[in-house]
Amino acid sequence: MISDQPALGFVGAGRAGTALALAFTDAGYPVTAVYSRTAVHAERVARETGATICTSPADAARFSEVLFLTVPDDAVVSVTHNVAQARGFRSGAAVVHCSGALPLDVLNEAAACETLTGFFHPLQVLLGARSVRQLRGAFVGVDAGPELLPVLRTMAADLGATPVDVSDAARVPYHIAAVLAANYPFVLLSAASELMQAAGISEECSLESLLHLARGSLNSLEALGPRAGLTGPIVRGDIATIARHLEYLREHQPTLLNMYRTLGLLVLEAAGDSFARAKVRGELER
Repeated sequence: MISDQPALGFVGAGRAGTALALAFTDAGYPVTAVYSRTAVHAERVARETGATICTSPADAARFSEVLFLTVPDDAVVSVTHNVAQARGFRSGAAVVHCSGALPLDVLNEAAACETLTGFFHPLQVLLGARSVRQLRGAFVGVDAGPELLPVLRTMAADLGATPVDVSDAARVPYHIAAVLAANYPFVLLSAASELMQAAGISEECSLESLLHLARGSLNSLEALGPRAGLTGPIVRGDIATIARHLEYLREHQPTLLNMYRTLGLLVLEAAGDSFARAKVRGELER
């Protein structure tokens, strides 16, 4: 049976692993073991948490009650295999992966050792120590069997986060949603910044002004919902403005043209009924 505040180990001390290790330490959990292929990362986590630096993932498993695999998705199966081969897993302990799209069966070799297996995925951008505070108020996707699941829910709550159950079947659409919300805005704002600079505005001013605009848009989304919070030429049916946008992109930024069209059609769908809906669609698809 897993204790109320189990001893935690981490395999992987990059940005996600560091943020979680420090956040759990702040929440009163003992972080007892850390392994990383990058020595300086392991040393940083050990310095901040008091964890023992381990020489292998299997040692990290032996020194902990709940082992977090904060490694790239493609490494989860191989790390699990290596720990199992080295007899690092033990009955009654737990191993948890933090990869948003992967099912629990990637940990099957641990389950075969009678180790409990689970999923713990914060819906937050984790960038190391600077992200610890951002976990408070975040949502955390969790999944496990009946013995481990309540433990993971409690651990999420102890971080000041809200646990949400995400089954294997739901994992892929859940993770796509996370990628769309967390990663794609970077691409959009980068493209928008390039266009602002093409208008003669400095890079610094471009980014500052666009971030302010984006925050206002998110505030509107939170206050009014996705339909009422939408603005812009597509919602208003400003055909001439849309045509000028498309003409400029064809001539000066052709790599952004398909993105503008695709996102414009999605905006049109989200906006619902519009007196100029057919004309806008026709202009975007022309």
